[in-house]
Amino acid sequence: MPSLTQDLAHTGTARWLREARQADPSAWKDRERCFEALARILDRWRSSRLGDRWSQPSVSPPHLLSDVARDARISRGSVYQRWTAAQNGRGITRWAGPDPGVAPREAFVAEAKIVSFWPCREGALAVADVFEMSLIEVAASYLRALGAWAADNPVLAACVPSGPPPCVGEDMRVLARRRFARSPAGRSGIDAAASKLKALAGDLVGAVLGDASMTPLGAFNVIRDQTLRLLSDPPDPVIVKAGNALSELADRLLYRRDGEQVLTVGQARQLQAEITSLSALLASAAGGHGGEIHEDPGEEADR
Repeated sequence: MPSLTQDLAHTGTARWLREARQADPSAWKDRERCFEALARILDRWRSSRLGDRWSQPSVSPPHLLSDVARDARISRGSVYQRWTAAQNGRGITRWAGPDPGVAPREAFVAEAKIVSFWPCREGALAVADVFEMSLIEVAASYLRALGAWAADNPVLAACVPSGPPPCVGEDMRVLARRRFARSPAGRSGIDAAASKLKALAGDLVGAVLGDASMTPLGAFNVIRDQTLRLLSDPPDPVIVKAGNALSELADRLLYRRDGEQVLTVGQARQLQAEITSLSALLASAAGGHGGEIHEDPGEEADR
């Protein structure tokens, strides 16, 4: 099975970006000129800081493509043609595809976000490869990178349609598919998890836009628990029962009333011996006393 980072390197967006850059380098440079012009235009819409805090509301500059064309010194018709649905096979195919329901302005902003986010995404996946990260670790690295992108590009992130780059939903589906590939939930489990992860990514970007002092790690922590619950394997019922029983016993011993006998001396000694034996077995399973660490096959599959 390909690694998780390999799957993420072969998404539809990853293929589109590679093909667009290679198909016509000159046309791609013109596209980049337009993205750079957008960055300059949006910089004028950046919210003013109030002390150390500010929030960045959604922005929707009027006549955006006309302003981009003027700033990039490219004709408006040429800019419009690059992102219209009816491209008729000319030039680089837009990321949004031929759907006429996606206006040129929306298609342009979508690509600008994707191209801006891509170095952050590639950096996160490179680190994940080097350290052979698990599914949850890759997700955390990716989402922190998304938070860093939003912090560095708040006005672009807030540009309507505001939120994360649209490739994020595609990437979240890759994570969901890896988690639920062997689950009885099947396709419905993948769809539900992908939808929730996409919404959580939107919440993360929203947290950054709501508070400029928010760090990428702080933004991830806003959605951390929900992300872990979505991507973690359900706990073994035996482990849950054992943990609950031990917690209940510890509470009864710690908070017993004066004179209350929770255990007889014999029961206490028997439990002590059993727990000591169990502790040795757990140490061995965890790699103690020179033993090897045996990973859960599910963890290996998540890589």
